[in-house]
Parts: sequence; C-alpha cells; structure tokens
Amino acid sequence: MRRLLALAPLVLCFNLSADQPSDWPRRPLGEESRSARVAEAGRRSNAVGAVSHLLLPTSVNANGQFGSVYKTKVSIFNAMIATYNIRVGLSVGGGELTHTFITIGPGQTLTFNNILSDLFGYVGGGAIDLDSGNTIYQFIVNAQVYVDTISGRHTTAVQFADDLGDIIPSRPGFVVGVSINSARRLNIGCASNAQSNQTVTFKGFDANYNGVGTTFSFNLAGFGWVQYSLNLPLANGGVYITASDNAVCYAVEVDNTSNDGTFQLATPF
Repeated sequence: MRRLLALAPLVLCFNLSADQPSDWPRRPLGEESRSARVAEAGRRSNAVGAVSHLLLPTSVNANGQFGSVYKTKVSIFNAMIATYNIRVGLSVGGGELTHTFITIGPGQTLTFNNILSDLFGYVGGGAIDLDSGNTIYQFIVNAQVYVDTISGRHTTAVQFADDLGDIIPSRPGFVVGVSINSARRLNIGCASNAQSNQTVTFKGFDANYNGVGTTFSFNLAGFGWVQYSLNLPLANGGVYITASDNAVCYAVEVDNTSNDGTFQLATPF
C-alpha cells in the first residue's frame, strides 16, 4: 500500500538570524507579534497560533505533598525555515528576575521537561515570556504543569497568551464556571504585560452574576507575577478581573482530594 501521508512544508523565511542583536530588553505583547494575522474587531481574544511573542502567565517548579515535585513542561516548534534565537524571560513577584536565549533551527522542536530548572535553575513559581524579537520568526508552543505520582502522571494543560489575551482598563477579564468549597479550591493570578506597576482587582460573582464577597485589589509590579488562593463561596460562578494597565490573568480550579487542576486563561471582553 502506498503511503499517502506527507508533512506540510514549513513556512519559507529568509535566514536573517545573523541580523538579530545578541540581546534585547523585555517588551510587552503587541499586535506586531501576529504578523500577517488580521487583528479582530474590538480586540477579541482567540486561539493563539504561530506568533513571534507569547506570555505563559504561570509555571512552577516546586515540591508538593508526599515528596512530589510539580514541574512545567514546555515544547517550542520552529515554524520557519530559519535558525533564530528566542528570548526567554522569567518573571516573579518583583518583576522579571532574569532572562536567557535559546537557539532553534528550522522545523526543530525544543522540549524542556522542567523549564524553570532547565533554563534558570529556579525553584518556585513565575511567568515565562517567549520573544523572538522579529515578526518573521514565528513559533508554536505547548505547555503543561505535571506531577509524577505512584499512580501515574497528573497533568494540567496551561495556555500561553498573545496580545489578544491581555486585560486592559477598557477590556476586563472573566474566569467562569468555577466552584470554591470543601472539595475544590481556586488559585488565581496574573502576569504583568506592562513595564510600570499597576493595580489588579478580583471580584467574585455567582451563577446569576450577583457579586460574592468583597473586592480584592493588589499591586502588580512591572513585568511581575503573582498568584493568590481565592477564598469565596462559589458554585459554578466566576471572577471579574480589572487591570489599571495591562496583564494576562488565569485561574486554576484544584480538586482538594486528587490535587488535579483545571487551568483557565481569563478571557478579556
């Protein structure tokens, strides 16, 4: 029987990697990262495709219960016929802690099974910014937080955001369909997409969009990252999020017995 399956060609690109600077500063996500993609009216969020700049709002390399270690796996695919560098920045509470560069070849997939340890030797949590610095150099990313246990691997898929996934003053964000009770808890956090400090506010609402609890506001450092455990009585409710500048936010609903988590990128609207 003849083989009918064939891989589609990579996107043709002139190899301009020699023109890349040896280093460049952190920058916010912007429309330029989407290159030929047409910006949607009203800046509505959509699925992230191959782009030149992405922000993963949370990652972890930390100990859990019973000797377990939570890790973050990230795979990066070079969708271009070019070799180029990607700037990888690590943000923590006070801002971007450090950055490094990785080189990726045409059609190559680089996988880091514990990216915080592999690239930074870092223990804890934080946000990861990936930026090729040039709209020509586009890549595709897959990420997950996982823990290996005696019963197997527990995995939570986590989602990167481009500029259509950020929350701005005129476009608040929503986390929906979440519950907080004796069986489930909710971790919620944000990664700054701005150079300056800003104020972020969380407000819970029930299934009928009635406010629940009190408003919680906090300071988010420029290019910083924070995560909180939200303590509100919610039953398939949600969280309304506002930012005074620009941020990418998320929530993880966690089962208190299994510790399985469900990740949700806050949707701007």
